[in-house]
Amino acid sequence: YRDLFQNAHSQIILMTSYFWPPQRLLKYMARASRRGVKIKLILTAKADVPFAKYAERYLYRWLIRNNIEIFEYQQNILHGKIAVCDNELVTAGSYNVNNISAFASVELNLDIKDKAIATAVNDKLNDIINNDCKQIDKYNFWISNNLLKKLQFYLSYRIIHAIFFLFT
Repeated sequence: YRDLFQNAHSQIILMTSYFWPPQRLLKYMARASRRGVKIKLILTAKADVPFAKYAERYLYRWLIRNNIEIFEYQQNILHGKIAVCDNELVTAGSYNVNNISAFASVELNLDIKDKAIATAVNDKLNDIINNDCKQIDKYNFWISNNLLKKLQFYLSYRIIHAIFFLFT
């Protein structure tokens, strides 16, 4: 994923569960966005571990500030992990965007560098965004969550980071 954000020229669509990227990856994402790369994240709206979703939602404000679009998949719990970059490269597999996948789990992704496949995956992910997702922006997210909910997001995020530090 680091390579995707470092080398992207125009767009990245990333569908993933358990999105708690390390700080270094967040920096790569912000740099890509500043270079003009359009970044869309498809994340789950319904989580099998609500605490994990709260931690993820803490990052929404940062993502929105960095012009990264967030779409929550509404149909069911999302466990897919796939990304497409510049209609040229697809990566799919078991790798979550977090330190547990990077340092404590055995994960595997397959990278496919083929324009036809990448274009088909890009089109399918955009269909999912258009038909099965709700876009999250600063108005519908921060206004709809009270101070107690925001505190819950923050504390969940800090606890997740402490757990990752201990296990990775």
